[in-house]
Amino acid sequence: MHFQIVDNNQKCKKVFNGSDLIDFSDDLPLSKTWKYSTHLQNSNVEYAYLYAGCEISDSCPGILKDWWDTASRKVSSIIKSTYHAKCDLDETCIYDYIPDKILLDFLKCKQSIIQYVFEHLSRPKCYDVLEKAHILTEEINAVYNYYDGKKSKTNYNIFGTRTGRLSNAKSTIPILTMKREQRKLLTPSNDLFVEFDFNAAELRTLLALSDKEQPHQDIHDWNRMQAKSQDIDREQMKKRTFAWLYNPEASDRLLESIYDRNAILATYKTQTGIKTPFFREIDCEDRKSLNYIVQSTSSDICIEQAFKLRDFFSHSKTKVCYLLHDSVILDFAKEDVEKFSEAKQVFSNTRFGKYVVNSSVGKNFGEMRKV
Repeated sequence: MHFQIVDNNQKCKKVFNGSDLIDFSDDLPLSKTWKYSTHLQNSNVEYAYLYAGCEISDSCPGILKDWWDTASRKVSSIIKSTYHAKCDLDETCIYDYIPDKILLDFLKCKQSIIQYVFEHLSRPKCYDVLEKAHILTEEINAVYNYYDGKKSKTNYNIFGTRTGRLSNAKSTIPILTMKREQRKLLTPSNDLFVEFDFNAAELRTLLALSDKEQPHQDIHDWNRMQAKSQDIDREQMKKRTFAWLYNPEASDRLLESIYDRNAILATYKTQTGIKTPFFREIDCEDRKSLNYIVQSTSSDICIEQAFKLRDFFSHSKTKVCYLLHDSVILDFAKEDVEKFSEAKQVFSNTRFGKYVVNSSVGKNFGEMRKV
């Protein structure tokens, strides 16, 4: 059944079934909708948003555009008025403020767009990782955390970059672009933040795509050991490695003996760009091919591992609260302390082998200490 959750507030249980508003329950035969909602944690549903790769206004076919513009404008105007009137939408439902005729007209138009998307667009090959990213970010976006002493939310966008790396769209909490001095302003709702951070994620992905085993130590130290020279320290090796990695014209006999750039490009390069192990297909210039393969794959590995943590803590107070490009931040409850080591292992054990993970904890995001 095509359907729509009318309000994501957990206290608001109405769902639109194509003609009427009915009470939501896990027993309803729900199959296709626009976006994920936290109401749907126990449902097996497909999302038109992931087929379209853009917001619903940009997916609307020309034949429905006038209807959508009119219906959405009316509803948007009413929603804005509820905010101006300082209505408590955490304790009430948005559909209680919208006249039935206007609400049903809007929902019927939205339903027509959803049906159009499913009928005319193909299921993306990378749907699996898109779904994980979508569910994670919608759950994160729905939760308040404390930023500068106020309850605020973030606003992730899974389609904000070409490689699939997350972006913040007009975010109240600018987690991906937060300046160092701002980090102290971000505090958890539970007892503390826990961050699991991949050690040199992109280099580990490059190594994995070269069919090499993961070293069980800091990768820059490991690279230095391969050089068998006392004349180069870790920081020098790190600079040398990234200078080579991000410059397709650069040559380095040592690094090329470890990381097989040519074999990776032969496997994942296409006529118009690149494909990835997660089935993303991205158009790009030749000189950006390797960077896009590594960045996109590393980001999707982080998303996949964060989704495993979401499931691991599904019956716990601890929750995934933020995603960075190569790390996950948990809003951690002290009652889950015995799960810490196992959770770190869950994040570490990727489809490409065991990535070394650094961990840190803190009462705010600006004062995290390694553990």
